[in-house]
Amino acid sequence: MSKMTATAVTQEMGVKAPAGAHFAFEEVKTDRGTKSLGDVPILTWDDLDSMVKFYGEESILTMADGTSLRVSFQSIARRYSAAGKTLDDIAEAQIKFRPGKRQGGQSTPASRSARKAREAIEKGVDSQALETLLAKIAAGEISNEDIKAMAS
Repeated sequence: MSKMTATAVTQEMGVKAPAGAHFAFEEVKTDRGTKSLGDVPILTWDDLDSMVKFYGEESILTMADGTSLRVSFQSIARRYSAAGKTLDDIAEAQIKFRPGKRQGGQSTPASRSARKAREAIEKGVDSQALETLLAKIAAGEISNEDIKAMAS
């Protein structure tokens, strides 16, 4: 992981970290670690009292039962880098970030289908055959009408 000093960061960026924190540059990657998005600012806290003052005690407790700030900041950096945002935009978004309560994700057609595929495999469906079927559907070799006919 490549890092720069806080001094170098302040020379390159217009956004200043809150009191008790600094921006450290580090490399973030996407596509399961295969594609580098380069060095981006990550808000890093140096003083616990300043951190509690900035976020508030309730937010600190929420963080203790959820995703760490570093992971959240890396996610912000990935999204903003992919969207072509500036380093200042990334830094500003990290400063504005406030941890939320953990919630179960909303069910989507993709998540429901994936869950059903897992359930089928757990019940003994030939996973290779299911994978081949799904590949044919994805390739357009089996139409929506064909799928509906098989399902009825």
